[in-house]
Amino acid sequence: MKEIVYKVPTKTNDSYNYSDKFLGWFTSRGISKQTLVSNRVAEGLEYMPQVNKEVTTIQFKYYRDSSLVNIKYRDGRKNFKLYKGAEKVFYNINSVVGYDWCVVVEGEMDVLALHEAGIKNAISVPNGATLNSNNLDYLDNCIDYLDDKTKIILAVDADEAGQALKQEFIRRLGAEVCFLVD
Repeated sequence: MKEIVYKVPTKTNDSYNYSDKFLGWFTSRGISKQTLVSNRVAEGLEYMPQVNKEVTTIQFKYYRDSSLVNIKYRDGRKNFKLYKGAEKVFYNINSVVGYDWCVVVEGEMDVLALHEAGIKNAISVPNGATLNSNNLDYLDNCIDYLDDKTKIILAVDADEAGQALKQEFIRRLGAEVCFLVD
């Protein structure tokens, strides 16, 4: 079997000096600057193909151990993109180390909201849930982080895509460790 060679993000904004507009957007959603810093969320310019120009983006950095492996960009119009050719892993995967349980959600904003609520061991799928095409490479790439968990709480969306994702997680991880949130 041929080994996959992933691209690693090279251009990254490691500054946590946020503009007032950026910080205000998160604050209006109950997300503090400390939570942004703790979860390595950055603000920066990025070319977004959906609008065919460089715009200010939210940059969610995906780390595994101490290595940056991916970045997800979100613009003000709710367009998304992942770093092209990079490995897919769960967002915030390092947070589950040392816990016998964790929470799995569909988006980085959910991770930030749970962090604000005191739940620090939440992870997000990198590409949301989609009907009939849930590519779970990220689960294979991070399975070692979940093998020791006695409880994996699935807090996914109630839509059809979220429910399909939930069923696939149950199938892959085992019903005995999966707990569900409605």
